[in-house]
Amino acid sequence: MVTLRRPLELLTYASCILGVAPLYLYLQPLAQIAAPAALALGIACDRRDRYPLGRHAATLLSLLLFAWYATRIDRTVLVEPVVNILVLLLAIRLVTAKTGRNYLQIFLLAIFALAGSSLLSLNLLFLPALVLLVFCVTIGLVLLCFFGSDSTIALRWKELRSVLGTALLLPAGSLLLMLFFFAILPRTEHPLWNFLNPAAAASSGFSQTVSPGAFASNAANPELVFRVESAELPPEELYWRGTVLNHLRENTWVREEPPPGEQERLRGGRPIEQTIYLEPQNDRFLFALDLPQDLTGIRSRVSSDRVSKLATATRKRVSYQATSLLGARLEPVGKVDTDFYLQLPPGISERLRATAASLAAGSSSAAEKVARTEDFFRGQQLSYATDDLPGTTAPIDEFLFSKKRGYCEFFASSFAILLRLEGVPTRLVGGFFGGTRSEFGNYYTLTGTAAHVWVEALVDGRWQRLDPSRLAQNGATILAAAGNRPQAWSHSLLDVAEYYWTRAVITYDLGSQLHLARDAGRKLRTLRPGRLAAPDFLLPGAILLFLTGTIWLGRRWRIPVERRLAQRFLRLAARRYHLKEIPATAGLESVARRLKDPRCTEFVAILSRAIYRDRRLTPVERQRLRVLLKELRRRED
Repeated sequence: MVTLRRPLELLTYASCILGVAPLYLYLQPLAQIAAPAALALGIACDRRDRYPLGRHAATLLSLLLFAWYATRIDRTVLVEPVVNILVLLLAIRLVTAKTGRNYLQIFLLAIFALAGSSLLSLNLLFLPALVLLVFCVTIGLVLLCFFGSDSTIALRWKELRSVLGTALLLPAGSLLLMLFFFAILPRTEHPLWNFLNPAAAASSGFSQTVSPGAFASNAANPELVFRVESAELPPEELYWRGTVLNHLRENTWVREEPPPGEQERLRGGRPIEQTIYLEPQNDRFLFALDLPQDLTGIRSRVSSDRVSKLATATRKRVSYQATSLLGARLEPVGKVDTDFYLQLPPGISERLRATAASLAAGSSSAAEKVARTEDFFRGQQLSYATDDLPGTTAPIDEFLFSKKRGYCEFFASSFAILLRLEGVPTRLVGGFFGGTRSEFGNYYTLTGTAAHVWVEALVDGRWQRLDPSRLAQNGATILAAAGNRPQAWSHSLLDVAEYYWTRAVITYDLGSQLHLARDAGRKLRTLRPGRLAAPDFLLPGAILLFLTGTIWLGRRWRIPVERRLAQRFLRLAARRYHLKEIPATAGLESVARRLKDPRCTEFVAILSRAIYRDRRLTPVERQRLRVLLKELRRRED
């Protein structure tokens, strides 16, 4: 016999862990300490049936904590105090005596805590926690129906299994309905409770300005910036355009709006489609392969120099589609304001001016000036490095003529300044280079370590991409490894799981629903039985398999082991002895007598001793019966 209190206690412990775990890292230290301590103390108290907090003391303590945290709530900080209150109330409830109402309170607090975690971060842990919590709470509520009428009630294992088997069907059906409604219920671009979500922390190696010499070292930022679904491309084509910095202010490149009326167009090139999943950012720049032609699926604004920005600021994950033309020509339409792209601050050193004059001497061709400048860079024996960098006094001169070491900002900035001094209009482009191709998915992963800056120069009537970092002695090696860090097998699998979670849940919005509906409609219109491919059956087959498996497990769970063994015995006996028919009303003993097989006789004798004495089979008896069935099957073979 098993008292209902024990499974109820186990379900409440599991519910507490599932509700608090996704939230734990966002809690304040008091709640972080109180939650596990209360769980351990609560388990010990339940074993001894003695509790440190009485009902009135628990109520008073709950009111005091509630009042204290309530004073910390305001319009900008709303979620954090609320989730801390929830966890502390849960901790108090764990260390007090538990009636049916108290168990119900614990289940509700666990649900609210898990829901609160979704307002802070909807990470990959949320889904399994939600599924398991639904199972725990639903089964717990079924048990509470019995517990509420009699707290001392005890069930036999057979009865408990029957109750649990029935209770398991409820959450299984609920989860299927939840998945169905998640896919079809209309979404809005501005969810009702969106204002409760605090801005996600954003981090990226990408910068809106370029200022060589600002730091003595440049630490790589390994945080994820975005993932891109696209065909696999040669590494040298993986330039992800973000912004254009067209004005040099003192020693810092910044972005100003392109001259009024300036237009640029793309000609030629090979179209590449991409779907980009962008992590929360501090700015509004959108990335795509160089050169981007069009962005869809998101409200954005595109400048004439192919820089795209979100129409409205957000610090949430977003997704969009991009079409880029690899190898296209970016050509100005009409006259270019060359003075705008030749501006330089007054502090340029005489040594740098003399070098530029030497490189430009006797040449009127921009292409020849670019080639001479590239030769000059190679001749300087420059090295790509991220530490022991030039200082802030004269970083470009120090980089080119003395230290001769720096990272992409030094290479791009010095190259662009020399070209401007030579009379070639230039600008800097900020974005990313490279990317790690997933072993298990059709996508690239870009982290802050892949942040990069290169140059665009107006050569022969088009903006030509130049990457001076490739002119470093070790440039090829460094750029080949840019953002393309090998991943451990386990890390790759986790990355794939996060990728599909982001794709299926985080960025599943109204645009995704419309795209899904249009795609389904197009497939239905063109549906031909002979053209169906294996992927077309994947999702319906998985759903059908899940439903069938759930029903089969539910039915099997409800059938006692004695009955299952008897059914297996009858099926094997019918095949082994080629009996055309064994009457359904035939008893096991009469079947054994007809077969005259000592193994059948022994099987029926063991099973009958349990059935006719209304007791469960012992583990030794179950094992012996399975051995006999195995021998019958072997002889049949």
